[in-house]
Amino acid sequence: MAACISSLGHDQYSSQIKFDKLFNLSRYKRYFNFTSHEINYDNPENHSNKKLKFSHDDEFSSNKLPCLKMVVGSLYLPKDNPNKPLGGDAHFMHELYQTIGVADGVGGWALKGIDAGIYARELMKNSFIATQDETMKGDHVNPKRVLEEAYKNTNSKGSSTACIITLNSVKNTIVAANVGDSGFLLIRKGKITYKSPIQQRGFGCPYQLGNCNSDNPSVAQEMELNVERDDILMVGTDGMLDNIFESEIEEIVERAIDQKLKAEELAS
Repeated sequence: MAACISSLGHDQYSSQIKFDKLFNLSRYKRYFNFTSHEINYDNPENHSNKKLKFSHDDEFSSNKLPCLKMVVGSLYLPKDNPNKPLGGDAHFMHELYQTIGVADGVGGWALKGIDAGIYARELMKNSFIATQDETMKGDHVNPKRVLEEAYKNTNSKGSSTACIITLNSVKNTIVAANVGDSGFLLIRKGKITYKSPIQQRGFGCPYQLGNCNSDNPSVAQEMELNVERDDILMVGTDGMLDNIFESEIEEIVERAIDQKLKAEELAS
């Protein structure tokens, strides 16, 4: 199960992430191919329980209109499987460009001896890079284009669902692209106001991105929703969305609001 929790508040952007340093990229290495074994999964920076803390403390200059900013925390709980210690889910968070994503490797690949979690992790790493490239064009992040670019550069065997969401702080909207049964909930004043629809051909058969007779990003469902300060966005794989009742989520969020918990504390 992977979950990213974001709360929305008024803030300014922090200084630029040193992207290449963060992922130890060489000067010419632009996309990740996990079949090449160049990524060390023993490094906890690459997977579970990674949290990025974004400050609420920056002050606004009086001549600027306040814009919304996501404050994000995440939690990843893989199944207890010694053969697949990293599980099948993956996620990424990009602080500077206010974009988050989750993916769920389709477990049916295990019957062919393939760990679809590798595909999901490569897809999310490449989504992070595609987010970076997207903004170099001078545009706002377009989640569907991010998926298209990441999909094109992901070469591992397998397939996964995917959901990518970005905040457009000019319009105060979130823009999402979703393939399959991962997704998100928008919570306002303790109540769920929106739940993203799932895409599936039948029970246990979600739409999925992959390189072996699977879907491609053209099937992604795109959404744009208005958001307000103090809204809470819960993004997760089906491990979260299918196993926690909406009423339970609302109760958890209400307690978190009462206790003034941070996003990473709510995710945990």
